[in-house]
Amino acid sequence: MTKRYLAISLIGLLTGSLALAVVPPPLHPGEKPLAGSTEAELWYGMGQAEKELRQTPVLVRDPALNAYVHDVACKVTGDYCSNLRVYIVDVPVFNASMAPNGAMLVFTGALLRIHDESELALVLGHEFAHFKLRHSLQFWEKAKHTSAFLTTLSVVTYAGGVSLVGSVAQLVGAANMFSYSRDKEREADRVGFQVATALGYDPQAGVRIWMRMLAEEKANPRAKPSPAFASHPKTAERLQDITTAANAMPAVSVNSRVEAYHAAMRPFLDHWLEAELSRRMYDTSIEVIGNLKTTADADSQGTYCFYLGEAYRRRNKADDRSKAQSLYQEAVSHADAPVDAWREQGLILRENGQRAEAAISLHHYLDAKPAAGDRAYIEKYLTELEAPP
Repeated sequence: MTKRYLAISLIGLLTGSLALAVVPPPLHPGEKPLAGSTEAELWYGMGQAEKELRQTPVLVRDPALNAYVHDVACKVTGDYCSNLRVYIVDVPVFNASMAPNGAMLVFTGALLRIHDESELALVLGHEFAHFKLRHSLQFWEKAKHTSAFLTTLSVVTYAGGVSLVGSVAQLVGAANMFSYSRDKEREADRVGFQVATALGYDPQAGVRIWMRMLAEEKANPRAKPSPAFASHPKTAERLQDITTAANAMPAVSVNSRVEAYHAAMRPFLDHWLEAELSRRMYDTSIEVIGNLKTTADADSQGTYCFYLGEAYRRRNKADDRSKAQSLYQEAVSHADAPVDAWREQGLILRENGQRAEAAISLHHYLDAKPAAGDRAYIEKYLTELEAPP
């Protein structure tokens, strides 16, 4: 389905549907809409986009990662698991959405920013609440004969500084078109919180998420919020609401399954961090990666040090080069340091006139990466560094 066809189909639903007299009841497990109903046609439109989504190259197909995220989603949705299809898309922004037909999308940018399974459960629980409570259908009927559809359509192909293309744009954009009211968003927050905590997940998970999201927003004050999320309560308000709810919970033993979460995400960490840097939003990347570094286990410190150093080097303001050098030096002291950390350290040492130290780092880089694409370039520098004075 082309984006134009999707738009025409959805506009047809807007102008041709019958208004709901009452708020529809929550969807039951396994329930499907009545044939010929507005909801059935809405599901059909989403289903067509979902078919194309399955073929998109940005769909993450790793069996282990998909199994883990799907398992958490099924814990959260319980008897509704049979309604659910989970898709992980390789897009480096914090987002998750659930289309009205049960297609749940989780962006890798969200998986990078989430710190444990409790936080993932809370995010997925929020999206599940929109689906169970049929918020999209309520919006659809309310938006009939208004400009709401055309307004939201303009953001279909753009999210958080990253362009979305093809079926991802169709399904993500369509799911995000349902700009729920602030009341609906608060309701989804409440339901997501209740579902996650009932499973024994940490009530403070949402507090941690929204504190970090608020810090990320403040790190880039020039950034404008996406129109797709204009109806959401402000981050500070959501933080206040979730803090109140969490503090009202009795003190109980919780299991955030931190180790399980890190084990599932670790194979993709380098790719996701490089994708985060590819957004060229270095102020926010420094906030995000720096926060991840402070809570990471010892086995990931070298990785976070390197990419935080890269964020500073690429931003290149004031004393950023000095900060990058310190982080590269710290990175190479850890066994998990990416090989490129030795190259970057060597190049900065060379710039600083530390010839012997630079040569050691660059030799280490070439020894560890014999097929390096920049070998000739690095060998030229080594010849210069090791030439007699």
